[in-house]
Amino acid sequence: MSLLHKILDEIEEVARLLCRILRLLELHHINGFTAITEQGAPMSLVPIAPGFTPGFSTTTIPTGTVPNPATPPVWTTSDSVNAPLQPNTADSTGLSTYVAIPTSATVGATFALTITYTNADNTVATQTDSFTIVAAPSPDITGFTPITQFA
Repeated sequence: MSLLHKILDEIEEVARLLCRILRLLELHHINGFTAITEQGAPMSLVPIAPGFTPGFSTTTIPTGTVPNPATPPVWTTSDSVNAPLQPNTADSTGLSTYVAIPTSATVGATFALTITYTNADNTVATQTDSFTIVAAPSPDITGFTPITQFA
């Protein structure tokens, strides 16, 4: 095999490797996020209320892209007093977080959650959505006092 053929074979191998690297990078290139929503089925959602810790999540755009585990997305809150973040350590993608609303939180206060991801090419994908803290629901009725006559 001539030197020229060896060089051409090496160039072809480098081109194959570059194509594989490009495909890997495309898996992690995130253009944006869907709206941030509270996690859970409608009947099991935790109130965004004092004393509760609701979970929030988003998905990536384009669909199917995933954050690089070495550089996960970053969540921030606009109100670290009434709506401090609590990481969701069970989510390895970083696409969800909890907000640990303290019992002292101001009902009616609004807060914004933002998720930001920096791609390998330094382009940034971000999404911000706002939420309002509502009054805590009434406790469940667990029983009754003895029935008495009133009339």
